[in-house]
Amino acid sequence: MYDAEDEDSLRNAIESYLRFYNTECLQERFENQSPMQVRKAALIADTPHIYPIEENKRTLNISNIKKNYH
Repeated sequence: MYDAEDEDSLRNAIESYLRFYNTECLQERFENQSPMQVRKAALIADTPHIYPIEENKRTLNISNIKKNYH
C-alpha cells in the first residue's frame, strides 16, 4: 500500500490514511456517512443523532474466558 522509506514518508502515509478514513471511508454504522460528516452534523445539532455501538465479540469472548478461569 505505502512504501515507508523513512520517518517522513511513514508520517505522510499515516496522515494520508487518516484523511481517507475520516473523509472518504463511508461507515455502515453511521448510515453510510464518513466519520467527519457525522462529527460535523453532531457539532451543529441541538440533539446529536445516537448511533448504536455494536458489541465487540472479541472483547466479550475474553471477558467470558476470564469469568470461567476464576
